[in-house]
Amino acid sequence: MLSDKIIRFVFSENINSEYVLLMNNSQQARSYYAAVAGGTSSSMKNVSREQIRALSIPLPPLSEQSRIVAKVDQLMALCDRLEQQQDRQQALHQTLVNTVLDSLTQTTSPDAFRSAWARIAAHFDTLFSTVDSINQLKQTLLQLAVMGKLVPQDPNDEPASVLLQKIAAEKEALVKSGKIKKPKPLPEIGEEEKPFELPVGWEWSQFEQVVSITGGITLGRKLAGRTLALYPYLRVANVQRGYLNLDEIKSIEIPIDEVDKYRLQQGDLLITEGGDWDKVGRTAIWRDEIAICLHQNHVFRARSVCSDWNEIWAQLFLNSTIARDYFAGAAKQTTNLASINMTQLRSCPFPLPPLAEQFRIVAKVDALMALCDRLAARLREAQHTRQSLAEAVVEQALA
Repeated sequence: MLSDKIIRFVFSENINSEYVLLMNNSQQARSYYAAVAGGTSSSMKNVSREQIRALSIPLPPLSEQSRIVAKVDQLMALCDRLEQQQDRQQALHQTLVNTVLDSLTQTTSPDAFRSAWARIAAHFDTLFSTVDSINQLKQTLLQLAVMGKLVPQDPNDEPASVLLQKIAAEKEALVKSGKIKKPKPLPEIGEEEKPFELPVGWEWSQFEQVVSITGGITLGRKLAGRTLALYPYLRVANVQRGYLNLDEIKSIEIPIDEVDKYRLQQGDLLITEGGDWDKVGRTAIWRDEIAICLHQNHVFRARSVCSDWNEIWAQLFLNSTIARDYFAGAAKQTTNLASINMTQLRSCPFPLPPLAEQFRIVAKVDALMALCDRLAARLREAQHTRQSLAEAVVEQALA
């Protein structure tokens, strides 16, 4: 038995059913069906028996129909083999790129690091010939940056230990003045928790040692009897990795006396609690894009407590592979979902370079990322050109 949604055709001996199948699945047939199809929505379209029967197809002699079917089968098999070969080549290329980039991040001596860079430079065009490989390079450069391997250390820089003391003093002053709450004590960072060896002049700290971290507004609270005002607020969807997506901003009613508590300020770090794996610990910087804007409780806010601070450095680290590995290990996990809590964010091991070096690293990262973006754009343009040429050749061949 056939469903009433399926139409069966029986052909005469002069028709090769496989040839008709080819014609019915051709681009010309699909364009015809798209033009005549009816339905109530763009996702629910249908064609009638009469419309299917009205499809015009070229009908060569039976022997030529068979030759066409045989040639199509032969060419499809060739395309399948080419696709399999391309998949194998891409897998090998991916393995090669992973190996050479890992050699950069895993080296422990300056000589080994220089040798690894030299190998990459000698084969750069071969290694980074796809947009995906360029994106891998960007992630590796970011990891090298936060490990202190991207710019040289300057012995004349004020060491990070002095910077930590300044931050601690200013934070204590804010606590005494009642501007921020005194944070709960955290256990010391164990040696096994430190993901890499710091360069000279750097210091390990817990993230909350260098910033003040707060949660955001909880939606759905009972606010009867309080004076309310409507303000825009940021959700997890607005906070991407390294940038904000403000295309869709929602608003919430909040008691007027709570606005200052949740209002964002220039330079605030916004860090996502989680959702799917890519959303855990995503970090972006607020730049006063909206006059008065708040943040939801699933978006943490980390604010500077000291004038000697570079929020871009913090954003680089929190979006790096190293921080993402920490969040992945600390996150509460359920099926396809993960999230971090306030304590896990506060406890995140945070590498602190001298302030001057932070600015040098940020400048170097900006320059290198711009170069990578230009290279990726040229690769996309070249790919588009190749595709256009291929389509033109096929079109001429079939004309």
